[in-house]
Amino acid sequence: MGKGKILVVDDEPVSCEILADIFTEEGYTVSRAKDGYEAIKKIEEGEHFDLFLLDIRLPGINGVEVLRAIKKINPQVKAILMTAYSDEDLIKEGLELGACTCIHKPFDVKEMLNLVKKII
Repeated sequence: MGKGKILVVDDEPVSCEILADIFTEEGYTVSRAKDGYEAIKKIEEGEHFDLFLLDIRLPGINGVEVLRAIKKINPQVKAILMTAYSDEDLIKEGLELGACTCIHKPFDVKEMLNLVKKII
């Protein structure tokens, strides 16, 4: 049995791939979404995830808006926001919506793995 199911939402294919590889190697089941619309669609179609890794800056709909939408479908959703920028207002809004934390890219892999392990 796996450790949990994670959805990585990032419009940077390389970032998505690296995160998916890291978590797959650690025994997690990982799905990917290239944007927020794809992530929301997966939830609407009934897919369950133990954790969302949400990039804040996404095309069309930002990570905080995605979090708001998926929280309406499942208020128990757990999410970690990710950003390479100083989006303090969006970070604050995301944390107020219930995101577990926000990590800044590039991040330490061990730190990320420990964080995910604690949350799941």
